[in-house]
Amino acid sequence: MTKKILFNASPTEKRAALLENDKLVEVVVERPDHFRLVGNIYRGRVESILPGIQAAFIDIGLERCAFLHASDVDPSLLLEADDTLMERYTGHGASKRGKVPKIPIEKVLTVGQEILVQVQKEPIGSKGAKITTQISLAGRFLVLVPDTDFIGVSKKTHDTQKRSRLKRLISQIKPKGVGFIVRTIGLKVSESEFIKEIHLLLDAWRKTQEEALSGTGPKLIYHELGITTRVIRDLFSEDVQQVYADEEEDYNEIISYLAALSPALREKVILYKDAVPLFDKFDIEKELERLLKRKVWLKSGGYILIDRTEALVAIDVNTGRNVGKSNLEETIFKTNYDAVGEICRQLRLRDIGGLIVVDFIDMQNPENRKKIENEVRKALDADPTATSCTGLSKFCLIEITRKRVRPELQEFFSDVCHACGGLGWVFSPETVTARIDRTLRRTQQKPSVLTLSVHPAVSAYLKKDEGAVKKMLENEHDCQIKVIEDEQLDQDEYSFEEIEGGNSVTSE
Repeated sequence: MTKKILFNASPTEKRAALLENDKLVEVVVERPDHFRLVGNIYRGRVESILPGIQAAFIDIGLERCAFLHASDVDPSLLLEADDTLMERYTGHGASKRGKVPKIPIEKVLTVGQEILVQVQKEPIGSKGAKITTQISLAGRFLVLVPDTDFIGVSKKTHDTQKRSRLKRLISQIKPKGVGFIVRTIGLKVSESEFIKEIHLLLDAWRKTQEEALSGTGPKLIYHELGITTRVIRDLFSEDVQQVYADEEEDYNEIISYLAALSPALREKVILYKDAVPLFDKFDIEKELERLLKRKVWLKSGGYILIDRTEALVAIDVNTGRNVGKSNLEETIFKTNYDAVGEICRQLRLRDIGGLIVVDFIDMQNPENRKKIENEVRKALDADPTATSCTGLSKFCLIEITRKRVRPELQEFFSDVCHACGGLGWVFSPETVTARIDRTLRRTQQKPSVLTLSVHPAVSAYLKKDEGAVKKMLENEHDCQIKVIEDEQLDQDEYSFEEIEGGNSVTSE
């Protein structure tokens, strides 16, 4: 599989795209007024504690207070730890990461207390950021886990010998009192590269601690890396053939970051200078234009429909133009099989998280059903974001969960339609006419002549068949109605005004 990473920068936004076999699979966007918060470390102040749901709301200096659940509270990382309380619940003066004691949150936190927290999930919709006191600092090859001697290895490798070797190596080169987790990208690096990053991470943690103890009140203590360095850190590995950056500043930032950790990879970084915009060169702009479309076509001629609700995302698979060549079962299986790869690609591309329910076309052959199940699991394994799925139900449904740490790209790129409020539908002209009729019935004293301002579609309905519907309303309510088209109105909006005096009677 060939991989490429592309960076496009402009005054309004920065974008990074990951291509696999020249097909877009991930896109990350950052704007000057909307920076990513996940990974940021804050000094926060406890605003309220809710024992009933074992949670607290923490002021970290953002518009909305952040949410902290009791399961994310590690007493050893509190700025003002109570040693007596710790001993009562744990038997010693400090908790161990991975064995956080189940202490009632009201016993650990008090209103007004200052604590050190890290953002786990971005604010989404009306919800504030989700935070934890279990701090970690991510590097390119390792994740630093303070206040513990824990050593872990990425679950992406199932080689027990390699896991044991890496654990022994890290335990030999790390100082006491801090733990580390080897990331997937670090499974193939040398001891010297680990040593370099351990020093960098420890230095960053020391500065973070010093900043946390400086002053009082809610404050940003540690800022996660910007989009350019973060994407290089998380995605740039040996299997990436090329990295393109169309701004010299981003190019220099990438080269500088790699010089300290992976100097050999610098030769893969290219400063793009062609006249054709970078994202146009690789047909990414066209792909992004289709990103918010409900319907996605498949190579086989079938298509999938992606619909969002408050609780889940529903994906429906349809045969579409795929009429097949032999029998129905084969046509259905081919459509379902093609849909699996595209569905998993769309989950990554649109950054869809939470619960996803996929409705495959019904298959009768048990072998075909099993093949679809296996293909879904295989495709999800390639997703760097944590996922899990059920088997295929008797109704040919598969449920998928995908970790959600930030708003989907649809929420980032778009606003809820002011006309339909996110419903996706508006009242038809016939329904609006019925509402106009009811409004006139509720009006106690109707003037003899009224102007009715409506959307052009409603106006056309009222005037069709030589104004039959308009005449019906006039006869029913014994008044003359002058219809005015107003393109500024939504289709389900309308207003009445008395011609003499210009008084609005809609509210009556």
